[in-house]
Amino acid sequence: MDIFTVIIGSILVMFLLYVIMRMSYVMMRNVIVGMEFRKSLARKVNALRLNKMLAALGIDTNNYLHSERVIDIEEHIDKCAACENTEICDDQLAKGAIQANNIDYCNNEESLQQIVATKPAHES
Repeated sequence: MDIFTVIIGSILVMFLLYVIMRMSYVMMRNVIVGMEFRKSLARKVNALRLNKMLAALGIDTNNYLHSERVIDIEEHIDKCAACENTEICDDQLAKGAIQANNIDYCNNEESLQQIVATKPAHES
């Protein structure tokens, strides 16, 4: 082996190590950012009646946050925040009389009904 081959081989090995280390860093950073994003979604859900509605329908918030698409969760949050039926929602939540088929006052009625209908698939 000549010196040129050793130098080129060393450069390729160094480059390969750099790529592996950089990929590891990027993947770990992505996981951390994703976890923080899910935490911020959880805070938003918990600040609204949506959290109580999910619980009343038997939907675990953590499963909900990890199984539903982020765009759907954000849509649910926006609809809940813009809701004008807060009095009836509060009344029904206080009574504990929440069933997926009788939440016609809820802006997220259709989505929540679908989640309840597929709940066993989410819990598996």
